[in-house]
Amino acid sequence: MFEFSVPMPYTKELIDEIETINHVVEKSKITSMYFALHANSPDNPGFGQSRTSHPITDTGYWMDLIKYTFEKGLNFVYLLNSPKSFLSESKLLDVQLEKLDKLLKNLKDAGCNKLRVSNTQLMGYLIKNYPEFKLYASTSFEYCQLKQYIIFLEMFPEVVEIVPAFDCNKNFELLKNLKKINPNLEIELMVNEGCIRSCPLRMHHNFSIPMIFTQAYYCRDEICNPTFFLSVCNKYSNDCYRSICNPNLIYPWEIEKYSELGFNKFKLVGRNNDIFTKTGNKKAYEIYLKGVDDYKQIENEEYGNLNYYKNKVTTKIKDIRPYLTDINYFIKNGHLCSSICGVECNYCDKCADELKKHVKIEFKK
Repeated sequence: MFEFSVPMPYTKELIDEIETINHVVEKSKITSMYFALHANSPDNPGFGQSRTSHPITDTGYWMDLIKYTFEKGLNFVYLLNSPKSFLSESKLLDVQLEKLDKLLKNLKDAGCNKLRVSNTQLMGYLIKNYPEFKLYASTSFEYCQLKQYIIFLEMFPEVVEIVPAFDCNKNFELLKNLKKINPNLEIELMVNEGCIRSCPLRMHHNFSIPMIFTQAYYCRDEICNPTFFLSVCNKYSNDCYRSICNPNLIYPWEIEKYSELGFNKFKLVGRNNDIFTKTGNKKAYEIYLKGVDDYKQIENEEYGNLNYYKNKVTTKIKDIRPYLTDINYFIKNGHLCSSICGVECNYCDKCADELKKHVKIEFKK
């Protein structure tokens, strides 16, 4: 059985809708949800990547939804996933820590004892002051070297699960060796992110998410707030063909290969768009998991259901799949990508060129 985590939807009705997916698929099951208070929540301590806002700012409403996920038989992980270090010179830190204490008490009352963290200072603080919480390491640590993980886990043996960096998804030598570090360590892989491969802005973008949203944030020049990263990213990533042939994506028909290597936990993303607010991304998640069962079930679906950053692509999956990268190439060579991509190897670009030659990508209007 493959286990998937998904963002927690914003209503009980949508949580019900997402849970129904488990009754129409066979090989997979949604077993966990994750969430963080929105950017405009007055109780948000600012230790997460607050990429969303919502009209409901009452923390009690969200704690009630967390309780409901448990009632539905699901696990829950709260996100404190900003890699930004403590501003020790600022009085804001005192306010943040007070809000954090209040939040953790509310989470404990709601039944939550799992935190996803990507700030080592915060991790140390939680270990010292809140040892009752289990610690999960966020992908936003962006570690891409085996030795980084070895030292990190020696420093923080309390960590019970990691999500490897997005750029590690096809480094199978690294993934296999991560299993050897600690056989009891849980490893979850992010499947549908779609971000630029090897993006030099990714870590800085994660750092840039403000701890609190003030008027100054909105009034500053674009280059002085997080929209800078999006504008640069959008200009660079306008080649849809290369984005689709990004090997960091894990497609449904590739899941079995990961299982053969002992990886059975996966993460679906997609909480910061209007579709998620309205539907909880049920359609996309259901299509993905049906594809894990049997590719034939989804071959006529829109490709955009498999790639969060290209979710407006309407071209059928069956038209695109023949030109995508082959996972077997990376099982053999994926550990070399960080050293030779773009110079000694252009395999992914060649796949993108073939896709462009044979398929016209269509988008929702």
